[in-house]
Amino acid sequence: MGWTPEYISELHEMGFELLFREDKHTITPLMGLGYIYGFFFKMLRLDRRFGHSNPYHRYAFPNSWWYKLSRKAHVAVIHYSFWAHLPTDCPKAIVLHDLISNFAHEDSNRETKELKQANLVIVISKDEEIELNNRGVNRTLWSPPSIPQSTFAPSREIGLVGSDNRFNREGLRWLNSTNPPPNLKLRVYGKLSRHIPSEIFIPMGSYDSPDEPYRDCGVILMTTASGTGVQIKAIEALAAGRAIIARKGAMRGIPIKENSWIEVESPEMMLDWAARMKEDPELRNYWASSASTYYSKYLDSNNIVNDLKNAFMSISRYHKDMPGRMSYEK
Repeated sequence: MGWTPEYISELHEMGFELLFREDKHTITPLMGLGYIYGFFFKMLRLDRRFGHSNPYHRYAFPNSWWYKLSRKAHVAVIHYSFWAHLPTDCPKAIVLHDLISNFAHEDSNRETKELKQANLVIVISKDEEIELNNRGVNRTLWSPPSIPQSTFAPSREIGLVGSDNRFNREGLRWLNSTNPPPNLKLRVYGKLSRHIPSEIFIPMGSYDSPDEPYRDCGVILMTTASGTGVQIKAIEALAAGRAIIARKGAMRGIPIKENSWIEVESPEMMLDWAARMKEDPELRNYWASSASTYYSKYLDSNNIVNDLKNAFMSISRYHKDMPGRMSYEK
């Protein structure tokens, strides 16, 4: 599943210690049910069946293993809310990539109940933090992706970035549903380039450096308004100081305090703005500068890391001012 020797070595160089669990125990009936459940619904592409209580996630590995490891930790950090129930022997922080209940069939009751038990819930989307606070989950921290700021030479190229998941493919079809202005070409980076629907799109394929699409393109189109990972691409574009034209909803989760990108409601509007941007360097520079200013004010990577570090310290059982199981309160 991607754990190559090169990737393991890279993480070691970054200062991470890795521990791989080998299953030498007997598979329990619940674990067996979980594996069958996951295989069946994944084959049918019924992703909405993967709610907070589905057995595939809840019984992926024994609770005792994680509890034992947490005895050596100051803070146990768990990614994804469907593992929020796992018991720990130290304060627990949950990282939400997305609220599962927002796109799964299951309601939010169990999800909310288990998130309330965490000492800290870290959210990528500001909208989801507000939603959790309204549900009574108040030990939260908005912590978007920490992406260093970059400066690139001006460019009149226009690009899209994305994987080939169904949400990104829908965004590509949405943009292709209207007639483009003459002589307009759009570069498509990543695995999404395998699904280009017309000649207006230029497939750029995979890229080795995460900076490549933003180094090449002075204008970035955000066509995906649903699914996971939307915030990461949006913040990458803001950190790169590129002009952004976003479909309505694509910049969700990022607090809008000022006009720092163009938001459109139709593919016709997006392509019209793209054509204007390509021919008008002053217009590109204005929106690029707006993106850089927004990043500096609200998304500076150093500030994000410091806020996250302080939040972890505040719940650590070995924090000098707060011994024991403490809770981070906003």
